[in-house]
Amino acid sequence: MEVKLAECCGNCENHLTGSVCSVQEIVTSENQVCEAYEFRAVLHRESDCLKCSKFQTENCAHPKKASEGMLCTVWQPRAIA
Repeated sequence: MEVKLAECCGNCENHLTGSVCSVQEIVTSENQVCEAYEFRAVLHRESDCLKCSKFQTENCAHPKKASEGMLCTVWQPRAIA
């Protein structure tokens, strides 16, 4: 079984401050979801290449630079089961 991030408002870039959806123009909760879902990449100091699902794959945007402590805009979290 593959573990994925939930495609819900809490992980959507359309879910704005104040729990308002910029697409639906309504107040939403983090547990709701709609067809306009767009993943929101949130980087933290702990979100480096070693924890990226694209690290050392052909999908890595910067394979020659990717290393511990590095971050980039295409970072995707690894599925942890």
